[in-house]
Amino acid sequence: MTRHDRLIQEHIHDPYFMKEKYQDPSVCTECGVVFRDGAFEWLDRAPPENAKKMVCPACRRIDDHYAGGLLLLEGAFLKNHRDEIVNAVRNTEGSEKARRPLERIMDMTVGDDKIEVRTTYEHLARRIGEAVHSAYKGDLKLSYSEDEKFIRVHWRRD
Repeated sequence: MTRHDRLIQEHIHDPYFMKEKYQDPSVCTECGVVFRDGAFEWLDRAPPENAKKMVCPACRRIDDHYAGGLLLLEGAFLKNHRDEIVNAVRNTEGSEKARRPLERIMDMTVGDDKIEVRTTYEHLARRIGEAVHSAYKGDLKLSYSEDEKFIRVHWRRD
């Protein structure tokens, strides 16, 4: 007897990933990331000529302004170290994006004593918060949303 009362669990609960696989190879028309052998990667050469055109999940999130992470850096310490901390944020993004091409900064607002960063996915926001905390100490709080893949990261040092 077949049961019909069970919920079917999707592998990835992210509306920006298609339910079917991308054609192999595919290339994003906006950023140039390539889907090949089941993963997204940056190529150091032109994408294959037979690559199907698509828009990757990260570019779709950016176009829709649908962040996966929100990072707030603030406090009096930030005033005197703003440029260093912005560099730390950018360097962390660079190293993460090289390994995980879909992890990107969507936008960053820099003020005198506050920096707000929105990221495409939660992993990058957490990594940036941890990197700033590791380098400059202070207080770090991570808050994950239960019903969606989203994180709020708050770092403060006065």
